[in-house]
Formats: sequence, C-alpha cells, structure tokens
Amino acid sequence: MKEVALLLAVGAVPWLSPPNATPVTTAEEACAAVKAHVVSRNSRAASVIAFCDHIPETESPRGYYVMALHSNRECEGICSTNMGWFAVQKSTGDVLDWDVAEWRPG
Repeated sequence: MKEVALLLAVGAVPWLSPPNATPVTTAEEACAAVKAHVVSRNSRAASVIAFCDHIPETESPRGYYVMALHSNRECEGICSTNMGWFAVQKSTGDVLDWDVAEWRPG
C-alpha cells in the first residue's frame, strides 16, 4: 500500500495526469505560460507585457515557479508596473493566481 501511495505522490502514474499537461522545466517557460494565460484570460495584447520577475526556486514552494508579471507601462513618480502574481505548476504547466500575503495559490 505504501508503494501505491508513493507512486501517486510522485506522479509516476501517467494516466492520472491531465491530458493537456505540459511540464515546465525553466523559469523562462513558466513566464511564457503566464504571458499566454494573461493574454487569453484578460484579452490583453501581448505587447503590453514586459517581463516576469521570478522568485528564486529556493524561496518558491516545491513544484512551482512563482513570479510577478510586469507591463511596459511608463509613468512618472511612484507607480507600479505589476500586473499580478502567478505560479506555474512545474509538472503540468498550469498557471495559478498567487496570493502573496498567504504565499500560496489563491
């Protein structure tokens, strides 16, 4: 029974993975996934997205890339280009909103 639980925990049972799961192996791939997600979800033009500000893997929850997405907005004085915080699940490529205050998906 422990072996079955271990197999499930590490994702060694391929038929349990979502059919459209695309693993993400780099922070750059995760950023591309977030950009595509924001463009499709918010009907934003890709041209307004400038870059992702990645949280180091050592500070991110295991199995996720966590990042802030920034626009190319120019402004004077105090302002923010932050378009939101996101996490990308490494094993599936799923993009989730990230709750910075709780440091968890949400």
